[in-house]
Amino acid sequence: MRTGLVIYSSSISRLTEFYCHVFGFEVFEKDEPYALLMAGDVELVLLETEISKKAFSLDKARDDTPIKPTFFVDAPLERIGQKIEEKGGAVYPPKNWDFGGRQVCDAYDCEGNIFQLRIGKNA
Repeated sequence: MRTGLVIYSSSISRLTEFYCHVFGFEVFEKDEPYALLMAGDVELVLLETEISKKAFSLDKARDDTPIKPTFFVDAPLERIGQKIEEKGGAVYPPKNWDFGGRQVCDAYDCEGNIFQLRIGKNA
């Protein structure tokens, strides 16, 4: 089964650059109000709307959002954390915990959208 996620954005270009740089997504299709990114069987749609432009605050994480996407990565936490910070995001302290035999941590992107990282066993 393929899976997908839609994230509302105040800046398509900035958020596209973040997810391509950090997680290796590739731009499959892009127009003024949206971008379709692909990585393996995951489809990520970034959608820019007038409401999202007004609602987003770039100076902090949006911890009131009731959903948290999870990205499974094979890179060490230090390396993926550096990539996140290079593009305006951050990794939350405490840095990590274990869940299901994997190292796990929360982070947020350049627009404050919170996500979870699950670090592969071979990372």
